[in-house]
Amino acid sequence: MKLLSVLLALLMFMRLSLMPDIALKGEELGTVDMTFVGDCTISTMKGSFKHGSLNWYTTNHEPTYFLEKVAPIFEEDDITVVNCETVLTDSELTERVKTDPGNHFWFRGPASNAKIFSSSSVEVACFANNHMNDYGAQGQEDTIAALEAESLTVGEQDKPVYITKNGVTVAILACQIWNTEEGRALFPILDEMVENSDYQVLYPHGGMEGVYYVEPWRTNVFHELIDRGADLIVGNHAHLLQPIERYNGATIVYCLGNFCFGGNVKPSPYTAIYRCTIRLTEEGIEFEDRVIPCYVYTGSLNNWQPCPVEETESAYRSILDYMNGQRSTPVP
Repeated sequence: MKLLSVLLALLMFMRLSLMPDIALKGEELGTVDMTFVGDCTISTMKGSFKHGSLNWYTTNHEPTYFLEKVAPIFEEDDITVVNCETVLTDSELTERVKTDPGNHFWFRGPASNAKIFSSSSVEVACFANNHMNDYGAQGQEDTIAALEAESLTVGEQDKPVYITKNGVTVAILACQIWNTEEGRALFPILDEMVENSDYQVLYPHGGMEGVYYVEPWRTNVFHELIDRGADLIVGNHAHLLQPIERYNGATIVYCLGNFCFGGNVKPSPYTAIYRCTIRLTEEGIEFEDRVIPCYVYTGSLNNWQPCPVEETESAYRSILDYMNGQRSTPVP
């Protein structure tokens, strides 16, 4: 009887000792909602203020005009990330000479155009793309200064940004990846991000323009970056949407296309907002996401004002099906 009492006491002690672990299983430690959009060229070719251009609109509309139809979505999250694909400067600068025959475009707007982002609940402006150097080093410095003057966090080329919200630290890396070697060159930076954050996001610019398919080399190098530790990759540059892939427990959004795009009066009108929720638990990261179909503009010509697609419109379903790999294009 004495031995039985001892055994019962021992079992009760073990049960009490295990109870805290059972209670903590799956307990949520913090949640972050993040929103991503594509190329935001909040400017005009060579800084022109031609009637009807985006720069002209800035002199005739409040900064809130440009993103007013999507701002309520941005306001719901913790972090909104955009690609600032333009130089913002008030300096008298000369366009940099370009040797690439396919890239004879220079985008520039006044520093005040940064208010387009800050007035509509954008928190992070990434500045790592093929137009960041349109006006040389001074143009880059002026753009970063203009964005920071609006209290925006700037994702500079190959410099991780660490943001802690609700107890979760997210690392975001703005970068350019034009070939496999440039992707692999990011391995040491990604190692640092893994060491210093709970969740690692790459926001690369690169690949071929004007195509709905994904080049095999991009798929391969993005897979390598995920194997190295990236949790989410959101790409840009094609000026068209490209689909989503799930790989090894992570997510790749190959391209979000144009968003608020001042570079063309009639670009492809189909784009999307990508929203994800990251939950940090005792067991690790829980993740869910969704695509919000949008138009780059409404009407016959670009009005520089992206707008969500109504669920009743055919484009709503075609964009979702395309992003999920069920269609070859998002065009209805």
